[in-house]
Amino acid sequence: MKKKQNIVLENGEHIDVVGPWTLAWRRFKANRIAMIGLIIFLVILVSVIVIPIVMGIDVNDYDLSNSNLAPSAQHLLGTDKQGRDVFFRLFLGGRISIFVGVLAAAFTVILGSIVGGVAGFYGGRIDNFLMRFTEVIYSLPFIPMILVVSSIMLWVPQEQKLLVVALIIGALSWPGLARLVRGQILTLREQEFMQACEALGFSDFSKIFKHLMPNVFSLIIVNATLGMASAILTEAGLSFLGMGVQAPTPSWGNLMNLARESQIFLNYPWQWAPAGIMCLLTVVSINLIGEGIRDAFDPKALR
Repeated sequence: MKKKQNIVLENGEHIDVVGPWTLAWRRFKANRIAMIGLIIFLVILVSVIVIPIVMGIDVNDYDLSNSNLAPSAQHLLGTDKQGRDVFFRLFLGGRISIFVGVLAAAFTVILGSIVGGVAGFYGGRIDNFLMRFTEVIYSLPFIPMILVVSSIMLWVPQEQKLLVVALIIGALSWPGLARLVRGQILTLREQEFMQACEALGFSDFSKIFKHLMPNVFSLIIVNATLGMASAILTEAGLSFLGMGVQAPTPSWGNLMNLARESQIFLNYPWQWAPAGIMCLLTVVSINLIGEGIRDAFDPKALR
């Protein structure tokens, strides 16, 4: 973020000149709901990173003699039927779920921005080809497709399952962003600053990624935050159905999967309910952040 500049007028009056990022941050900070969402998400993020490290437990540690213990000072959220600490698995599973969400959102942003930016800048046959391809992907039913693809990828080794799930979600989620970016680029490419770039002989790469894309960056950021929340929910759904991250590696989805056993659902709610609560808080906080960013960059909010 650039430092603000101070201009002194002839009458001695000082005027602070700030950039759009500074203005956006000021508006974001003024949005209490968005700041609450940011604080909640940061607390969750730090917790899922730090707590598993501090506890120092291995994901495969189990003790059948301590199975289905109620919450206590030794096990804050009790244990599961294998005697594994639920508190540890909750935060380790959160780390994995958030990682999948971030990776899927990053893949969506990269692919959607490139396709939308290139299509909007060049137009003509390139635009027509890329948009028809985008419409084909967009027309695929998201939930059935992701279920089918995930089910036939069960042969993937567990250590690569996270990457596969994230890439599947990202590969089916980028068309919406590509269409939004294309629409913005079609408008921006006719602006005066692009005529100046043409006159100065800038390369197409420079025009697209150094001059056009920064002008749609706020749109991309908002889409990335909302896409991340959607990816976390999708991963949780896949893991709940047994098509995502598999045990013994925990994720919020396969922890909630324990509730499918009626005995655990009725008698041991500490084994599955905290994962649902954490997933809910994370998704809500990310959505609040995304809404706050959208309002912060809203041109109508400029004063």
